[in-house]
Amino acid sequence: MRSEIKISNVDNLQYVIFIVFLLFSIHFWDIRYIPQKLNAENMLTWLACGYCLVMVIQKKNLHFKNAIILFMIGLMINILTAYLNFGQSPKDTILSFEYQYFILLYFMLHLIKPNIKFLENTIIIFAILYSIIYIVQVTIFPYRIVTSGLIFDRGKFQFEILGHGFLMLGYFLILNRFLLDRKPKNILLAIGFFIVLLLMGFRTKIAGALLVTLIMIFRTIRFDMKDLGIIVVVVLLFIGLFQLPGPSNLLKDFSSDTQKNLKEGKNYVRLRQLKFFFNEYPQNVSYYIFGGGKHGGKSIYNFRMKSFEQNYNIVWVDLGILGFYIVIGAVALAGMLWYTFKAIFIKLPNDKQYLNFYFVFLLIVSFTTSEIFSSGVFTVVAIALYLIDMSVNEKSDPDTLTINKKRLLLSNK
Repeated sequence: MRSEIKISNVDNLQYVIFIVFLLFSIHFWDIRYIPQKLNAENMLTWLACGYCLVMVIQKKNLHFKNAIILFMIGLMINILTAYLNFGQSPKDTILSFEYQYFILLYFMLHLIKPNIKFLENTIIIFAILYSIIYIVQVTIFPYRIVTSGLIFDRGKFQFEILGHGFLMLGYFLILNRFLLDRKPKNILLAIGFFIVLLLMGFRTKIAGALLVTLIMIFRTIRFDMKDLGIIVVVVLLFIGLFQLPGPSNLLKDFSSDTQKNLKEGKNYVRLRQLKFFFNEYPQNVSYYIFGGGKHGGKSIYNFRMKSFEQNYNIVWVDLGILGFYIVIGAVALAGMLWYTFKAIFIKLPNDKQYLNFYFVFLLIVSFTTSEIFSSGVFTVVAIALYLIDMSVNEKSDPDTLTINKKRLLLSNK
C-alpha cells in the first residue's frame, strides 16, 4: 500500500508540473494581471520538452514522432533561409517560432504518461476557463483584461485569445460524449462552447465546426427512432440558437460580407495576397522548397512585412497552409500535414473519435485561416496526438491498458 501511495504522489506531482508548463505555453491566456517572464517561461518549457524528447525518442508506439521531428527540421531550415534571403538574425527567427516549439509537449506527455481521463478533464476545464475569460472580455470591452488577441476586421473588433484550441477540442470532445451517452448536460455544454465560437465571429471556423458537427452526427447515429429524435432535438437547439439577436446578426453580417467578397472579383483581398506571395515575394526557386523565412524581432524584414500588412492588408497567414508553404517552407508543411492526415485516418474507439474530427476541422479551415498553425494551437495538437497514441496503444497492448487503469484508480483515491 505504501508503494502505491508513493506512486500516486509522484504521478500527482508530475501532473502539476505538466499543468504549469501547459500554462506557460499559452502564456496564461495573456491575462494582464498575471505577472510573467515570457522569455524565461518559454525557455524553461522548451528545455524541458527537449529533455523529454531525448528521454523517449527510442521508445516504441510514438506514432507521430517522425512527423513532429520533420516539422521541427523544417523550422530549423527556415531559420537559415530567413538569414540568407533577408539577412534576419537567427535569434529573431528562432524567437518568432515560440508557439510552434510547444508541439514538443507531445514528448513530455510520453515521459510523464498522464492517463486519458486526466487529460480530457484538463481539456474541458481549459475550454470552460477560456469561455469565461472570453465572455468577460467581450462584455467589458473596451476595458481589457488580456494583452493580445484583439483584431479589427470588417469594421468590427474580434477577439481570439490564446488557448482557443482548447475551445474547439473541448467542443468536439463534449459533442462526442453526448452522441454516445445522450446526457443533456453534454449537449448544453457543447452549445455553450459553440456560442463562444460564434462570438469570435470567424466565418470559416464557424462553417467548419458546423460541417464537422454534421459529419460526427451522421457517423454516430444508428438511424433508429431514438437517434432520429436526438437529431431533431439537436437541430432545433441550433436553429433556436441562430434565432437569438446576436447569432442572427452575425449570420446577416457573414452573408453580406460573402456577397461583398464575390463582387470584388480580382480585387478580393485573398486573391491579391495570393498573387503577391507567389509572384512577387519569391526571389528564387528555394522559396518554393524551404520558404522565404518567417519574419520577426526588430529586423528590417519584419518591419517591411508589417508595413505590407498595415498598408495593403498583405498577410501571409490569411492564405492558410498556402501562406505557410511559401513563407515557412515545404519541409515544415510536410511534417504538419503528415501528423494531421495520420491523426484523421487512424482508427480510434468510438469515444475517442472526437480526436479524428478535431484534425478534420483543422484541415478544413486551413486553406483560408491560420488555425492549423496559429499561436497556442500546437499545445492542443500535442495533447491530441498523445491521446491518439494512448488510445491506439491501449487497444493493441492489454498490459498498457491494465497499467493505465491501475494509475487511474490510484489517482481517483
